[in-house]
Amino acid sequence: MKKPKKGKFRYQLDPVLKVREIMEKKQKEALAEKERLFNEEKKKEQELKDMQMQLNGTLRDALVGEIRDFGSILRQRSFLVKVKKDVSEQEVKREKAEEEKEEQREKLVEKVKERQVIEKDKDNKKKMWKKVMDLEETKFLDDIATSQYSRK
Repeated sequence: MKKPKKGKFRYQLDPVLKVREIMEKKQKEALAEKERLFNEEKKKEQELKDMQMQLNGTLRDALVGEIRDFGSILRQRSFLVKVKKDVSEQEVKREKAEEEKEEQREKLVEKVKERQVIEKDKDNKKKMWKKVMDLEETKFLDDIATSQYSRK
């Protein structure tokens, strides 16, 4: 009678699982970078909008009272137009950064799913291995009991 080999469970796809974990980690880092860039673009946009609001207020105040220097009002208005254009460009940059962030998020979700598939397979294989080992052990113990009973 041979005692069943009770070794440690070894999963054949462990290297693949490790690679998937590394890929997921890199994807998380890429997402963090895209989120940082998005937040920077959003902050720049907010600063430009604040400046635009301030300039609107300044121009409105200049137009309310007696107009002494029409040239400065025209300069303020042209600067306000430039700031408005900058705000529009910044909105486009922010939207692009947001799209890139969402693309990275979707890629991360895919990487997580790929890793989870491998982990689930590993868990299933481990359960099957445990059942086989338990069955072998039970069979071994039954053989011992049968041999001892037959000696009596």
